[in-house]
Amino acid sequence: MIEVIFADHHELFRIGMAEVLADAGDVRIVGQPHSPEQLLSTLKNANPHVLILSTDFLPAFAKIQRILKRRQTALLLLAEDNDRAAYVRWLRAQGVVYRSIDGPALVDAMRRVARGELFVQDRSSDASPAEPA
Repeated sequence: MIEVIFADHHELFRIGMAEVLADAGDVRIVGQPHSPEQLLSTLKNANPHVLILSTDFLPAFAKIQRILKRRQTALLLLAEDNDRAAYVRWLRAQGVVYRSIDGPALVDAMRRVARGELFVQDRSSDASPAEPA
């Protein structure tokens, strides 16, 4: 079972995608924080395999990253469509997907980063694995 925290400020998107992940069968949502403060509190009580994190949470990223490193939690960034994939290298995330991603592609990306793979969503909205670094 892959435990996931889905941290995003858009309630409808967060709820919809959390339902998609929960329907995957091998995923358990252990938190759905809507603010950086709520995420930090959630991370104190949960040890997820994957954190799906909106780029809107980046102001608190240094604190979040310290917690993730101690727990070896994979980071999958949820970027806005105008954000650049360079976030993956700069933030040392295991993956990046864009808000335009569909449900099945998000599930695939989440599973890949949970297995330790690097994943970058193609700009054409077709999900694809990243080239080896």
